[in-house]
Amino acid sequence: MKFDLFSEYLSHMEGTSGRLELAKQLSSLLSELTPSETPPALYMVQGQLLPPFAGEPMGMASRLLLKAMDRALEKNEGGGGSPDLTALLAEAGDPGILAERLGMGREHGRLNLSEVYESLLQISRQSGSGSQEEKISRLASLFRAVSPLSSRYLARFVMGRLRLGVGDSTIVDALARTVLRTPPEDEKGWKAEMKSVRQKVEGAYNLCSDLGRVGEVLRRDGLEGLGSIRPSVGYPIRMALCERLGSGAEIIEKLGRAAVESKYDGFRCQIHCDGSHVRIFSRNLEETTGMFPELAREARRILGHRSAIFEGEALGYDGENDSYHPFQVTITRKRKHNILEKSEEIPLKCLVFDVLFLDGEPVMDRPFSERRRLLEGIFPVHRRTLSEREVPPDQVFGASRLIETDDPHTIDLFFDEVVEEGFEGIIAKRLDGVYTAGSRNFNWIKLKRSYKGALSDTVDLVLIGYYRGKGLRTRLGIGAVLGAVFDPVKGEYLSVARIGSGLTEEKWKELREMLDDLRVPDPPSVVRSGLVPDFWVFPKIVVTVLADELTRSPVHLAGREEGEEEGYALRFPRMVSGPRADKGPEEATTVDEIRRLFDLQRQRSLRE
Repeated sequence: MKFDLFSEYLSHMEGTSGRLELAKQLSSLLSELTPSETPPALYMVQGQLLPPFAGEPMGMASRLLLKAMDRALEKNEGGGGSPDLTALLAEAGDPGILAERLGMGREHGRLNLSEVYESLLQISRQSGSGSQEEKISRLASLFRAVSPLSSRYLARFVMGRLRLGVGDSTIVDALARTVLRTPPEDEKGWKAEMKSVRQKVEGAYNLCSDLGRVGEVLRRDGLEGLGSIRPSVGYPIRMALCERLGSGAEIIEKLGRAAVESKYDGFRCQIHCDGSHVRIFSRNLEETTGMFPELAREARRILGHRSAIFEGEALGYDGENDSYHPFQVTITRKRKHNILEKSEEIPLKCLVFDVLFLDGEPVMDRPFSERRRLLEGIFPVHRRTLSEREVPPDQVFGASRLIETDDPHTIDLFFDEVVEEGFEGIIAKRLDGVYTAGSRNFNWIKLKRSYKGALSDTVDLVLIGYYRGKGLRTRLGIGAVLGAVFDPVKGEYLSVARIGSGLTEEKWKELREMLDDLRVPDPPSVVRSGLVPDFWVFPKIVVTVLADELTRSPVHLAGREEGEEEGYALRFPRMVSGPRADKGPEEATTVDEIRRLFDLQRQRSLRE
């Protein structure tokens, strides 16, 4: 496919509102591509060069972009007389609009999608002496070889500002539609078949976290070919998630006899070992190997030549007091500079709680009880009391603390003991449950401190807009933010709270600067809100919020069903943390979780 035609599809998607229509547009594009063109197309519509775990960012500084534009104009005009692009960019307010207006593509129409993608990949990877000059030259050549419309998307892409609103769930829908393109007369049957196809596409994605790979296999080998995508070292598996319940009795009623573990508050790590190399992935599937050298080093020592994928929670360790640091301290280990110094100041201990792949074979579909036995055969188990750690001071890894019981009272006692130690709560696991990648179900159930109090749990909200500051906040340029929860079925972000407290002035300023980079003139197609903020932003930043209670609201849309006049809202919300680097927008609290928290709150109120 010619890149100029690809850009026309992007233009159609940019003008499309609603996730369903966006998926249809993307499906039409995918149906025109060859299998080998599918991965670069899918990566690029999401504004990235490779899957997040591959760590290949594109973002280019505006000054380099303007230099590339200037050079493309010089070539076109024979040199000299270039306009003041800095002033023109300030006037346009969008690098893409400016690039389109400049009309640099005198030679357009000759490059295809794959050629542009490979050039961008080379630009991203260019480093060392003279790399900036080479990047400018390569990008200028691209501008001269694409249409004005293509220049719009090329400029936005290299600055990390494409923002079409195409999320993972939209791509999964679009891929499913390439299999079942036209609804038959039996629409009900078609929908059921589409649901089945979508589950297979999503299931393959959950095992490799690479939509480009899934798309290429699907386009080349059809639906049956997706069976070739299996767990493998180096491809992070999308992490299993927990449901919530409010007491030990409810847990036993749901699971019967269960395994119950401490719930730690640190970095969730998925660690991949292939016998010689170790890679560590975060909750949102970004590679963090370089940040945690002690984990990589020790995992390599323990596993030796064995291949494995296992999960654990990494906590900052206080050697003087033989205790774990709170999350606010642990989070300071997430950094790109001065890593060794920080690792000596705050060493990590990793509590391993599951194994997904071992000695060349996936074990996700085996019962949890069997996976636990495999885990305990690798990592030391320390039966402990309150005064002892799961991991001795001279070791880095240990198995998570765990009990098995069918007694609600035993669960409640264990919960109280864990909370007394300063941890968040507990996670109960179905003994015969499989590891459900990328899914939230009752195989895993969490019970946290906040469920036992007067208020509900904290929630993770995606910011979709913000308001100008008033009064004392005028100088900050921000007075409140608009938060939303995620609906994974529809792929939409639904407003649930306007939040104006919880951060220091300095943190408010930092947040405003981050939001300014995400500002868009209109609400993104995947955003639905009953409130209109002063500024809309692309849904990317996740913050943790605490509130007094959940209420029904006529102005927010979270959980509002067709025909209803009220959704759910947070009463007296305040941020308890700034932007979460470990969570992407699709990992935010879901609409179903909000409903469940509301039910837990109501049940607690009735008991009282």
